[in-house]
Amino acid sequence: MTARKRMLICWEVGANYGHAAMISQLLPWIPEEIDILAAVRDPVSFRAQIPDPRIQVLAAPFAPDIKVTRKEAVGLNYPDVLRFVGWNDINVLSAYLECWEVLLREVNADILLAQAAPTALLAARALGIPRVVIGGGYDLPPRATPMPAFMHWEPSDREELLRREATVLTVANAALKQRGHSGLATFRDLLDTDGYVLVTVPELDHYGDRAAIEPDHTPYLGPVAGLPFGEEVLWRPDAEYRIFAYLRPGNPRFETAIKALASLPAKTDIVLAAPGAPANLPDRLKSTSLRLFTGPVNVEPLLANCNLGISHASANMAANFAIHGVPQIGLPNHTEQTMMAHAFSRSHLGLGLVGKASPDQLIGAIDLVRSSEKVAKAAEEFSVRWTANDAIRTGRHAAEQVTSLL
Repeated sequence: MTARKRMLICWEVGANYGHAAMISQLLPWIPEEIDILAAVRDPVSFRAQIPDPRIQVLAAPFAPDIKVTRKEAVGLNYPDVLRFVGWNDINVLSAYLECWEVLLREVNADILLAQAAPTALLAARALGIPRVVIGGGYDLPPRATPMPAFMHWEPSDREELLRREATVLTVANAALKQRGHSGLATFRDLLDTDGYVLVTVPELDHYGDRAAIEPDHTPYLGPVAGLPFGEEVLWRPDAEYRIFAYLRPGNPRFETAIKALASLPAKTDIVLAAPGAPANLPDRLKSTSLRLFTGPVNVEPLLANCNLGISHASANMAANFAIHGVPQIGLPNHTEQTMMAHAFSRSHLGLGLVGKASPDQLIGAIDLVRSSEKVAKAAEEFSVRWTANDAIRTGRHAAEQVTSLL
């Protein structure tokens, strides 16, 4: 009798629903004879989206994010930001490397699938476990030395990129040495894995023209979008203009957005999904057009008849809007979202408002996107090229790439 194969899915860095949403795309296509375990940063969020009892969920080891000032938190490239998640201190990284080693040995997986899991990757490499990385661009940068700058559309200092990358590499190699393992020659060695699954498209690639940095990069598999998840909501039948917004409270861009949205005419139907927002927000704003949902909303039925999408420019929401041909506005809160806002703005799929913006500026952006024939045409053409069915096929192809290694 052939022994059953075991797959361990790892998610270590980052928050919100996008990580589990990406993983969810593969699961229906993984054969039943493969046992699946998932070591995840947020088991509650993961289970809310993926209740499948076939998958055994474990809590992933992860170093707490370092609290730094906004200026200090400006990472130049992918290895540089790992300083904020335990890769700045030899003893810290060594301790979490040990945690991952113990977990990997106990699970005894035949393959590791990493989604935003750099320390898990480091441990699997050290133990000689076959590993595959999957991502939508940001956490799967073009493999180069140095790794490319996040703000690739601006001039960058190559020597500074090399210096910061070397700093992180020194810590990683010292931690590996403490654990009795050999080191990495370059940081890109971490991402030279058995599989490199790039689930995005050129128009939504955080790094822009990837081929200019890594000419023989892994082919784009296509976009992914989350499975139907959350409360079912319908548009008001009398609405003249329909806006879906997915925003997180507790930041200045949220305050800007709700003030702008609350001022729009009553004939505008606005569905605002804002987990954690106070339930009385629309009453406080005296808005007749704004409907607030303080938990996740199933976007699938809404986006079929949506005129505008507004988000913080997360990869998952940007892909959802684009697949459905919905022009979008991004209000990014951090570097990854800024890169995505730049990507879909460059592709004329919408407009990114980077930095501080007033409610009047957001209203102006809404008017601009609403009247832009270029944006409407680009969004429609994208939805013809990449449909919701393509997103499903992307999950299947990604699963096939992973399981082919078993």
